[in-house]
Amino acid sequence: MIKVRPGIVLIHVCDQSLLVSAYEARQHCPYVTILNETGEVIWNCLNEGKSVSDIVQKVTDMFDIPSDIKVEQMIIGFIEQLYKNGYVLFEEEREYEL
Repeated sequence: MIKVRPGIVLIHVCDQSLLVSAYEARQHCPYVTILNETGEVIWNCLNEGKSVSDIVQKVTDMFDIPSDIKVEQMIIGFIEQLYKNGYVLFEEEREYEL
């Protein structure tokens, strides 16, 4: 299961969606990242604990996506980028260093 790292908040400033890392999360990820509309939907789904298949369904329902676009691969790629940047964890990871 994928979960949002504690200390990451989604805020809206001047019509921009921003992920902001606060407190100890700053040690693991950039202070601020801009999300587009699709990224915000995916982030909110992750924050609600939804599965990748649920996220695929929601994104497909919300946006007019051409049939040749591989939505699941796009979402997995976005989640992998969030992971590489430290914004999300996989369930088996610990939130702290031993």
